[in-house]
Amino acid sequence: MSYLNPELHRDWKTNGYLKIPRFFSTEEVGYLHTWVSEISCWEPTSDKWMHHYESTPDGPRLSRSENFVPYHTGMKATVTRGKVLDVVSELMTEPAVLYKEKINYKYPGGGGYAAHQDAPAYEFVDYHITCLISVDSATAKSGCLYFAPGRHQEGFIALDEKGCVAPKTASVMKWIAVPTAPGDILLFGSYIPHKSPANRSEQPRRIIYLTYNAVSQGDWREKYYADKRQAFSEYAEDGSNRDKQISKIAHFQGETVNHANLH
Repeated sequence: MSYLNPELHRDWKTNGYLKIPRFFSTEEVGYLHTWVSEISCWEPTSDKWMHHYESTPDGPRLSRSENFVPYHTGMKATVTRGKVLDVVSELMTEPAVLYKEKINYKYPGGGGYAAHQDAPAYEFVDYHITCLISVDSATAKSGCLYFAPGRHQEGFIALDEKGCVAPKTASVMKWIAVPTAPGDILLFGSYIPHKSPANRSEQPRRIIYLTYNAVSQGDWREKYYADKRQAFSEYAEDGSNRDKQISKIAHFQGETVNHANLH
């Protein structure tokens, strides 16, 4: 089954991202709500799933959860087979495999993300496609994604020392807000510049991000998380302050909180 008509393929090639409304049914969105809530209640671990926390006006809240697929049956089934994998594979023009997964919660007051491309943060393979699944509504006020259409064709753009698009360059780019409703998906490649503001609404903006690579490039998921744990262990020891990040690039604009300080 094909999920993409010629017009959608043209939009993808032209813009570097593609929104498909109502990709998930109301019933499926209900499951996603439940699963995200379940994962958010898991206690932090040092060797399984990963939680990241941030400071908000309501106190410390979850900012991100990742590496949860091996530990949640429903999520694993949804993201490793079926229609998400099918539509990404269609854009890849070959079978895809999961590279990494995360939930960004962005509770009220939660921090935004500076303009960046994903490619500098996602090592080991040359190209990725991410499928964003909107669990809650994402609006300009609650911190939806903004894209710079067409700029995915330029390779790395003005990378600064943080691994982001240099602010001076980002300030003159044309940005388009792409709001999403529960059940919508938003697909984007690893070179399209994007950003999102802080959540200035009263509601959470929970979004699942699933990143895939072509199966011909190999299965790097376990290597990715092992490398991230190793890197953050080193950041905590080297005095660089990079352990305050939630990724290997410093695009997160909120204030992180160590889970050991939550109790």
